[in-house]
Amino acid sequence: MSALRTLAVAAGTFAAASFGPVAANAADMPEVIDATTASFDVAFGVKGASEWVLRGITQTSGDPAIQGYVELQAFDWVYAGVWASNVNFGGTDPAAEIDYYGGVRHSFGPVTLDVGYVWVNFSSENNTAPGLDYGKVYGIVKYAVTEAFTVGANVYYGDDFINRGVEIVHSTGFAKYAFAPLATMPEVGAYVSGSFSKQWTTKNFVKDYLYWDAGVGLTYKAMTLDFRYSDTNLKKSQCFGYMGDRNWCGDRYVVSLSFDTSLNKLK
Repeated sequence: MSALRTLAVAAGTFAAASFGPVAANAADMPEVIDATTASFDVAFGVKGASEWVLRGITQTSGDPAIQGYVELQAFDWVYAGVWASNVNFGGTDPAAEIDYYGGVRHSFGPVTLDVGYVWVNFSSENNTAPGLDYGKVYGIVKYAVTEAFTVGANVYYGDDFINRGVEIVHSTGFAKYAFAPLATMPEVGAYVSGSFSKQWTTKNFVKDYLYWDAGVGLTYKAMTLDFRYSDTNLKKSQCFGYMGDRNWCGDRYVVSLSFDTSLNKLK
């Protein structure tokens, strides 16, 4: 595996923004459920997906992904959590990505603000190259235009991307519209959502590029079934130079089934 592929593969790693634990499916972390009004709560969830696509690039070489998270929430303000997923992108050949994150999140009427930090850890890397672990700070804003329609944006910044002294910025604008498709079954919900994003890096590390996604989903109690399309403006030759594989950056179609709840909701 070339050194270029080792670095470039990791460059595609970690982002989750449709609306995922921290606003992203297609943004940058698992989709964390909304904070509760209780003083303390523990949110948790698990997801099975046909593939993990992050910032428009596969992280599992087209193979299925199993992901999960646990998040402690306190006083409707402070939170801290851990999220993990299997990966498959060669290079240092880690077995999993494990993200440790925390921050402050609060809603002011229709506006929700979220500021935090995430440390991206790659588990069980081999020793053929320096490790890929790195950290980023982030900010997220959401605005509930109506009870059904939400828009928002996020921005992430790291000054030592994959431990190579490279600065990275990626930002996403996203929107989601939820509705009840069956009047006779109020527990069944549906939504359409999408996002549009850009990634920048310094020192000509990789080409700045755009990526986007759109999808639909069905919800029933704590379960969500999501169908999603994503793509980037990277050409196949640019994808090969970035990731070491011409086909990892093209259009992708992903189906996932997730379960998200919290201890207080189980009472």
